[in-house]
Amino acid sequence: MIRRTVLALLLVFGVGPAVVGGAGLAGQALPILNRDIKELATLARSDSNDAEMQYYLALGYWKRHRWAQADSILRVVIQMEPRFAEAYLALSYLPFSRRPSLSTEEDRGRVPEAWQPALEEAHRFYQRAFRTDPLVNLRVMAVAYEIEKEPTFTDYTSPEYRIYERYYAWLFDLGLGRYGSAYERLQRLGERDFEESKKPDKVPDAILWFRGLAAAHSGRLDGAIADFQKLLDRAVKKEQRDSIIHIPLRVNEYRFILAALHHVAGHADRAIPLYQEALENDLGLVMAHVYLAGIYDATGKPEEALTERRRAAEAGVDDPAALFDLALSLFNQQRVAEAEEPLRRALELNPRYAPSHYLLGRVVDDQGKPAEAHEHYARFLALAPQRLADLIADAKARLATP
Repeated sequence: MIRRTVLALLLVFGVGPAVVGGAGLAGQALPILNRDIKELATLARSDSNDAEMQYYLALGYWKRHRWAQADSILRVVIQMEPRFAEAYLALSYLPFSRRPSLSTEEDRGRVPEAWQPALEEAHRFYQRAFRTDPLVNLRVMAVAYEIEKEPTFTDYTSPEYRIYERYYAWLFDLGLGRYGSAYERLQRLGERDFEESKKPDKVPDAILWFRGLAAAHSGRLDGAIADFQKLLDRAVKKEQRDSIIHIPLRVNEYRFILAALHHVAGHADRAIPLYQEALENDLGLVMAHVYLAGIYDATGKPEEALTERRRAAEAGVDDPAALFDLALSLFNQQRVAEAEEPLRRALELNPRYAPSHYLLGRVVDDQGKPAEAHEHYARFLALAPQRLADLIADAKARLATP
């Protein structure tokens, strides 16, 4: 039974960067957001512990300019799922939707004092999104930029079309999940407007950033790696800030993203030293430890994987998921008693994190404490989203056992 549950847990809680391509439907905004807000709320209530359904509800409120509800629900989402990178990304864009002039005010250095804390928090959320998952899905951009469908043009030589092609067409593609098209448009933009083949250093950071993301999401990993290597090289050289769009990431975060791209591409020999270098520069980069652990698991090095998860738990003092990862690794190695302490710490940090209740139930059950185990199974069932169907069934079966 332990082995079956271990496999189920590993399926639910991945150990590497997201699979290239991501979720969502290419070529259109999320269809679920076209539903009436009451219907979205009903769906969210039908599985109130499903972070993704709550995320959709938040975006539904966002589309209707009900900012406070959107903000509140997104903050609940990141409590429910501390590694829900899309929710962090959404929270980074939300202030700019609430105050459309904020981007211009930031560029001009004229952000009102009352909005400064919101702007700083937005940048932290943006960093958190990519520090959590470098391949975070970009579908929130369709909501942030109110992208429904593309404008139509009759004159493709007009100044209006040129402006659209330069500043907006690739943005529409990203928001609609058309990553391949976004990549190709940004390729053309780099060559046409900046003569990239002759003057590669003239291409703005923002072009490299969004093109690299588009390349990664469309499976063009070599192109993505090339663009992020350029970004890293520029950042290391401390070149001047991009004049078009300010990306609130630091040198080491580019290094981490580049490591993750090599990881997804299967270049473990390149990914490992980049992750390690990123950690040398930022011990708090929890997910670098997590992804290293995933590489070591995949290559049959459980002790090295466990070491990285210990380091992740030490670095992520406010990260219940890091503590859960450590406990799960100990549990899978049959070191069940050692898993108890990190699980209790995880629940102190976030008592709503359902998986910790289930695993702690298993741990104390193994130690001959059935009454406490039943308490945790019951709490897990009260908090677990329906997508954890296998674990829900297992917890119910265990509760039915005297």
